[in-house]
Amino acid sequence: MKRLLLCLIWVISTFFCLPLQANHGLETSFQAYPGLQAVANVRDIAYQPGGGVWLLNHQGEVVFFDGHQTHPLSDVLSLPEEKVTAIAFAHDALWMAGQNFIYRYQSGQHIVTRYRLPQTVLARQSDAQSRLANINGELWHISDGQLSRYVVEDNSFSIWRAGQWRAELTWMTNEHRLIAIGQALYQVSEQGIHQIRRFNSPITAITGQDSRAWVSTHNAVYLLALDEDSVTGQHILTQQGGFHYLASGAGGVWAANEQGLFLLSLDGSASPVWTPGQSAIDGTRVTFLRADAEGGIWFSTDQSLRYRAAGQRWIAHQHGPFPQAITQGFAKASDPWLLRGRHWRDLSGRWLARMPDQNGDKIKSAARQATQLWWSTENGVAGLDTRTGSRLTLPEPIANFAAEHLYTDAAGTLWLAKGPQLIRYWPASETVVDYGTGWQVDEGDVEGFYDDGRGSVWIRQQQGLTRYRDGQFQAIRLPVSLLPLSDLYTDERGRLWLASAQGIYQYDHTTPDTVSAAYLSLNNEQFHCITGNKDGVWAYSNQAIVHIAPRGVVRTFRLPTPMGQVVCRVSNPHQLTIFSGAERFVINTDQLAFSLRKPPKVVIGAVWQQDRRWRIAPRQQTAMTLLENNPTQLEWGSWPPERQVSRVHYQLIAKRHPGNPMAGQLAAWQQTSSDTITLANMAGGDYQLRIAIPRDGASHTVLNLDISLPMLPHMMSGAILAVFVSIVLLAVGLAFKQRYQARQQSKRLQQHRTTQPIFDPIAAQPDAVVVEMSGHHAKRRAQCQQLRSAWISRFMQAVENGFTNPDFSTHELAAALAMSERNLQRKCRQYFHITVTSYITQKRLTYASGLLKQGMSITETAEACGYRDPAYFSQRFKGYFGVSPSQYRDRILPQVLTSPTD
Repeated sequence: MKRLLLCLIWVISTFFCLPLQANHGLETSFQAYPGLQAVANVRDIAYQPGGGVWLLNHQGEVVFFDGHQTHPLSDVLSLPEEKVTAIAFAHDALWMAGQNFIYRYQSGQHIVTRYRLPQTVLARQSDAQSRLANINGELWHISDGQLSRYVVEDNSFSIWRAGQWRAELTWMTNEHRLIAIGQALYQVSEQGIHQIRRFNSPITAITGQDSRAWVSTHNAVYLLALDEDSVTGQHILTQQGGFHYLASGAGGVWAANEQGLFLLSLDGSASPVWTPGQSAIDGTRVTFLRADAEGGIWFSTDQSLRYRAAGQRWIAHQHGPFPQAITQGFAKASDPWLLRGRHWRDLSGRWLARMPDQNGDKIKSAARQATQLWWSTENGVAGLDTRTGSRLTLPEPIANFAAEHLYTDAAGTLWLAKGPQLIRYWPASETVVDYGTGWQVDEGDVEGFYDDGRGSVWIRQQQGLTRYRDGQFQAIRLPVSLLPLSDLYTDERGRLWLASAQGIYQYDHTTPDTVSAAYLSLNNEQFHCITGNKDGVWAYSNQAIVHIAPRGVVRTFRLPTPMGQVVCRVSNPHQLTIFSGAERFVINTDQLAFSLRKPPKVVIGAVWQQDRRWRIAPRQQTAMTLLENNPTQLEWGSWPPERQVSRVHYQLIAKRHPGNPMAGQLAAWQQTSSDTITLANMAGGDYQLRIAIPRDGASHTVLNLDISLPMLPHMMSGAILAVFVSIVLLAVGLAFKQRYQARQQSKRLQQHRTTQPIFDPIAAQPDAVVVEMSGHHAKRRAQCQQLRSAWISRFMQAVENGFTNPDFSTHELAAALAMSERNLQRKCRQYFHITVTSYITQKRLTYASGLLKQGMSITETAEACGYRDPAYFSQRFKGYFGVSPSQYRDRILPQVLTSPTD
């Protein structure tokens, strides 16, 4: 009974908490860039192809954001006297629109050209609105009552169409010109203006992309499929209407009104992302919502500006101090360790070793191999045995060498460099070779090492690159413009990738003096590091992450501007970690690469019918065998959704009659929680089901199925619900009845014991049988107790080994105990009366209390106990002990220090 009530309470609480959990993730996915903190109340945005963004606020001020900071246009130019209301970038210039004129600004020459607009009566009104748009390289001026186009040959604007419309209800794509007037939607073309759809309520917002349009009315939001001059399909996206802004990009359709920002889904829901007054994003109202050419979303309130990139959901962002040191070495044999405080940890945060006291000396560099760790300071090089924690005894030339760079190669030898001087140390034989400065031809100080795993160690210098192989140093000839190199990387095919201020280059060491460009830097773009994994090559600059796919396709993805020191490390075959000053980005590269690449047309999958349910999953099975006896018509296709998918997405479209979908090819897809789609208990009718299935990191599959479901009355769902409720009530009644019967039987046994004589000769023989049976049961009980104790010991030891790892989960614990997660939860509840997660939490917090008694800081304690976020650790600690960690330490530590010792 108690378990049943707890389950019901859990279901109800989860139902109410689900929107809160989802909304928080969406809200925090909008990034705040350091250089844009002072920009707010945005009215328009213009993208400059060479890099950078122009921003216009509602006060008419124009600023340029170069990726680092903003530059007001008024610092270099006297702005027009009339208020600027719209901006756009076209024909290599910035265009600004006012009430009466349009201004063209050429930044390289600081020249401003003024153009007078031919205006209709409606466009001359004082409250007339206007916009500028760059459509297929053409500049358009969209204002109340008219559409004007810039004619390059005449160097002037001419009215293309005029009518009774408002600028904010006009949208232009590469293929369509859409205008809303009242309840009607019109298409404007060279042949004229004609109505393509009429709605039941006035239109409040409109946006479009290719052959799709989203229209918001007072009562609903519609998704339309368009052809040249008509609407081929219509779908009600949500019954909630009245939005003033619409934008499609960054993983969905976004809408905003007085109540805040919302994410719209095909299932009819409008998930709130931001509401006025929330602390995460300051502001009281939405002033701007627009999608950029890369699929990102710009979102502005009257007090702040945010940006959500197309692949933002695959990047985890953390804030914290830059590590005091990061080990350098051959990546496949030496995973990087980080030094935070007095503790060495891996990229996941697991505590690996304790650092001896350095007396305040700053660590210059660090390196390690399997069992040894070295670091350098101004006083020389020191080492540590990671197994025992004892100091290493190093030869005098190494111990007294204040190396600026340490590196371990694939053979386990240690390279040391200070300026142009180079030393090599073999730890196994304690052999030291000092190459001095004569190994190079005056190419400057050493700036880093790189082992390609193929017998070569590459030495990066200020003015050159040297290759060490088979005991010989070979200077590599590179163009002077590429020097100095910022980083190196060798992929699985043996290609050497070079990152410099000029871009990313590929060097073929089999052909001398062969350097080819893979990516050229934009204006003011500087690359900090380059690395790679199974998903391709990744380079990080002050403007973006550049991804070079295994097939040579280059894609870029924006991140906040790096501040301070930058280091890139590969955590696992599909994860990249970037340390940038006080910021840390953990990127799921397989998902991000998938979202950046256009997939090829690949069709692989399986569909089958099981237990009266249609199921589909990306399994390696023969589809024809599974479909031989099924009445469904299956059409294999590769029609792409509006974005690449990383999990199974589906789209269900109702039909008027077979072969005629109502909605046409709409691109609103829903994500499933697993790789299997189940269709059951649905309203009967004819449907077309489209499923987008991810395959590898570069492709997906889309299947089109024609499905006919039986016409079941809706009361069947009510009957099923009634049966379910009846079963639940019956189970509750039976639980009460069993409890009542158990109490009555207990009373009868008690009465029987009080009336039974102390010794009854007649009952002596049966007692002997009871004694014999009791002995048998006692033996079995002892065996069960031994098994129970053994399992508890294994369980506690497994938790002891892994609870300090932040990624330690129930799945890993179940794998360590060779049992399923469900069986693990059952045994934990049986023996400890709590869940596995609660047990691990109690273990961590109990361990944390001991560390706090020793005087450890809250940040170090949180990391040592498996918590990445000290604030979250403090919250859990207070919930368990009733006081915060700082209060606990301040109360307990003085008692420990003043208590008498044994």
